[in-house]
Amino acid sequence: MAILKFVGLFVLRMVVGAVLFAIIAGVAYVLSLGTEWLSQQGTPEYLHRSVSAVVAFLFGLDVLCFVVFAVGETIKFIREIVRDVRQ
Repeated sequence: MAILKFVGLFVLRMVVGAVLFAIIAGVAYVLSLGTEWLSQQGTPEYLHRSVSAVVAFLFGLDVLCFVVFAVGETIKFIREIVRDVRQ
């Protein structure tokens, strides 16, 4: 029964991580839409490129952080199960 507790905690942590990932990805998407709107308004090309680079960096950093979080939580989950089985 303790294994189910660990699985439930793992699923909860992953859902929270996925929600946080989705929020940051949504912000990056809205920034991307704003960038396209600015481009249509005739802003200089260097401004469009720099803001696009910031959006790409934000999304890439978001993906990297989610992957690191998921790997860390998986390692923690496996350690908790192994520790429980050994007891």
